[in-house]
Amino acid sequence: MSTTPNRAVTQRSTFAPEKTITLDPWSVNPLLDDAEQAQPALAAVARKSNGEPPSMFESGDLPPFTASGVDPQHLTRLPFRTRHAAATESSPAAVLRMVETHGPNPDAQAPSPGLDEYRNRMSGWLRGTWTNPDAPAVDASTQAAAEGDLYDSMFGASDAATAAKRAPMNAAAADFAAQRAKTGKYGIGKAQR
Repeated sequence: MSTTPNRAVTQRSTFAPEKTITLDPWSVNPLLDDAEQAQPALAAVARKSNGEPPSMFESGDLPPFTASGVDPQHLTRLPFRTRHAAATESSPAAVLRMVETHGPNPDAQAPSPGLDEYRNRMSGWLRGTWTNPDAPAVDASTQAAAEGDLYDSMFGASDAATAAKRAPMNAAAADFAAQRAKTGKYGIGKAQR
């Protein structure tokens, strides 16, 4: 059986709308493909910190079964924004109609709570609010190294050294601001009356 048309399209990123990416809507995990193109450093840090990325379905790349009884493998003939709706459709005829209608259309969409959950899992993985339950615990040094890699990729390694030098000054400034907010005075020099 032939699975997907495997046609890439150019579109705006889901995670960084200001960026244009090339995406295959029939791929196994297109939102991961999106994140890795639009925000590669963030995706790399997420992989180190949060484990492997979420799959399209909670149970894996495809659900173990569909509500209609149609073989889940047929869902790969649909662009990703329609797969969850097709998986929950109870009528085999309706699933066939979706494959016929939406299968060749890379922009086809069918609203579904499952699609929203997939987006939320992927977004959470990138932000660090979703961690792969199978991922080993990450120690503090690995986490710090991952965050350092992200900083370096965004600002360059020389800026990281400058930021480290400025950290004590920034902490002192924050202390002064906190004291000012609390007392209305800076408390520099002799004790304030």
